[in-house]
Amino acid sequence: MLNLKRTRTFTALALATTVLAGCTTLAKVGVGPSVAEPGTRTTSSRINDFTLAQSVRVDVYKMVPAAKDARIEVVSFYQSVLLVGEVPNADIKAQIGAVAKRYTDVKVVHNELSIGLNRSISDRLGDDLLERKANFSLLSADGLRSSQATVTAINGTLYLMGKLTQRETDRAIVRLQALDGVTRIVKIVDILPDTAS
Repeated sequence: MLNLKRTRTFTALALATTVLAGCTTLAKVGVGPSVAEPGTRTTSSRINDFTLAQSVRVDVYKMVPAAKDARIEVVSFYQSVLLVGEVPNADIKAQIGAVAKRYTDVKVVHNELSIGLNRSISDRLGDDLLERKANFSLLSADGLRSSQATVTAINGTLYLMGKLTQRETDRAIVRLQALDGVTRIVKIVDILPDTAS
């Protein structure tokens, strides 16, 4: 029983670390469907998203052999799946998107894979730094439930994912726009009712 408890605690901490990764950018806006219940992000939903992202990643490399030469990241947040990275051509991009869509647990797939050569390690380190800054900015913001959102950064573009009110979304975008190196912000957000008076 004690070992199970330790395992759950470790898993929750690992997932929390994973969820804190993210990136943002400045102008493109795509909003997901609105939802009726605010709720909070539970440990169970974190585990589900982590497992879902890992499963999609494994199946992509298994079912699309050409993907082994590509660089693919799979992010799942509230069962919305974001695909980012670089692939050699449009056919491989479509195949990878189709693999992700096979899962019944996936609500929507955002296939943001770019076509071209894999970016350099230094470019990816820049993405990691911007992503950490973006997520820390959300974490330190007043009036914003940072556990409800995450940011993924790719080549100056920040992908804001989560379930937020319109007020929280606007606040998050203002903070993300203030970061150096941000060129575009893509919203993948379920807009929640704002219960504040």
